[in-house]
Amino acid sequence: MIVVTFCLVGCAATHYHERQLDHVTFYLRAPGAENVEFVSSLDAYNPLRAKRLKRSRWAVTVTPGSEFRYFYIVDGSVYLPECDLYEKDDFGSRNCVFVPER
Repeated sequence: MIVVTFCLVGCAATHYHERQLDHVTFYLRAPGAENVEFVSSLDAYNPLRAKRLKRSRWAVTVTPGSEFRYFYIVDGSVYLPECDLYEKDDFGSRNCVFVPER
């Protein structure tokens, strides 16, 4: 059984992305975080370590060829930001959905 915990209390994170021609950069503001990972269906849900830009802002750049699902792991806990689209996953939770054309 896989147990997933969500960072809901004290995790005042904000999330946005910027589209470029061939890639998308996702930003997460996570005050107090020591480690942030971006997890997506682009690479079989293998965590991709985000780069700390400033004390509380993190970034990760990906090259989406098509729609994909994603979430973050902040200091070892799963964090699902507010997203335009969600989809239920196989574990009773949700993932954000990124659609390149949108």
